Amino acid sequence: MNINIKRTGLAALIAFAVLSSMVAAPVMAAGGIGWSGDSAAPNPTLNADVTIDEWNGADFSDALQYYDDSGEAAQLPASLNESNDNPITLTATDIDFEQRDEFPRKSDEDGDNAASALDASEWTTSGATVSSTTTAPSVDALNYAGSASSDSATYSNFTVVDGEKGYLTIAADISSASGTPTLQVTDADGDYVEIVLYDSTAAASDDTVLANSTGEGMVLQEQIGDLPVQGGGDGTFDTAEDVTISGDVDADISVLDAERTRELEFGEQLVENDDEELETVTITEPRGAYSVANMDEFDEVMADATIHGLTVDAMFQASDLQDADNVNAEFTQDNDYPQWDALGQFDYRIKLPTAFDLSYADTEFVDDPTLPGERYKTVELAEGVGDTEFSEIDSWTDVTSSYGSAEVTLDSTVSSGTTYAVSYDLVLTNGEVSTIESAAGGGAGPMSSGNGGPIDFLLSLPGIILSGITGLVGVKIFGGGS
Repeated sequence: MNINIKRTGLAALIAFAVLSSMVAAPVMAAGGIGWSGDSAAPNPTLNADVTIDEWNGADFSDALQYYDDSGEAAQLPASLNESNDNPITLTATDIDFEQRDEFPRKSDEDGDNAASALDASEWTTSGATVSSTTTAPSVDALNYAGSASSDSATYSNFTVVDGEKGYLTIAADISSASGTPTLQVTDADGDYVEIVLYDSTAAASDDTVLANSTGEGMVLQEQIGDLPVQGGGDGTFDTAEDVTISGDVDADISVLDAERTRELEFGEQLVENDDEELETVTITEPRGAYSVANMDEFDEVMADATIHGLTVDAMFQASDLQDADNVNAEFTQDNDYPQWDALGQFDYRIKLPTAFDLSYADTEFVDDPTLPGERYKTVELAEGVGDTEFSEIDSWTDVTSSYGSAEVTLDSTVSSGTTYAVSYDLVLTNGEVSTIESAAGGGAGPMSSGNGGPIDFLLSLPGIILSGITGLVGVKIFGGGS
């Protein structure tokens, strides 16, 4: 805690002693400064869509974590965009999870399966080709490539008793297709059920069509017993024994299963119902990139999944800053504004972090004033300041005239790694000061005391007497290189 006494002498030392006895040590709230929306403190924000190359559920607990350049788990100094109900975007075929390639499940095996429907060597082909590929780094997949309606490939290294109870699950990237290529599951006596892998004339809601356009992350899950039975058997679907892909399609398949007796859950979305209220919907058949509300509600088999290319709608706010050196806040009484209890002076240093695993899009630096424009006496911006002490920055640009009642765009072309500094002088009430102090201290307030904070003290009779002796007293709640 730094308390700046503007005049020296015995009286100043007395004032210092009195104030020091009243002021608690400053505390940076966990997760950042923590100034909430009802605080009058300025909260400039870098908005960005952040793409995390490799998000790992085994190591991370929220969407805003990533691996830094030393390979350690790190936390972005940011918050999810509160105005976006579903701020996290991903693609199903870019998810690598433990049981993704474990069909068929051999009952006599321990540990990893010796067989997998994603193993190209276990398929037989007629006209088509099958090969090993990936849909994302480390997400092994099966590529089927057929160029005619008569082309096909068959996988038969499995037997599923009570096959009608299983869910036919496929997740695939469709690179090209023509006609209506299909996937069939056939039982022991020749009956089969069928889904269509591609049909450009199908509706998006068609339960038996994987895709009506090319693209990534197409998922279909249907219980085999709910699909129409075709073929020359006894007319009922019994023991499943092979899977056949037929037709003109180039598809990379990251999930293929005909045995699991439930659907996989690919997260939850918040959607608005007919009453204009938000309700939660579980996602089982995403098509292409899709968005979720959080990272908590994925299927249990995806608890430790690695998700490649996870994109987060993030807000890098001043209130999220983790390092006290990047924040400087000081309250003083200023005779230029006698009708106000305090002049708040705030300095912030803020940037988009850089790392090999991070990339950014749709970036902008904005500020949404919470006070009337006339209360912002001075606002200055500097770009590319690095870790320069606030007091030594000489490239300030005055942007005070931009502050009114609307959001201010400070920079619309933000680059990662560019450090911005923003400096504010604004007039405050005593209550606003107390709210800022309390929020910054995580509840108790780094400047508060049992009978009021230092601003309260300065406005009391003893405070007036002392301030008359010592002159203007400034109290700093964060040390940030000023």
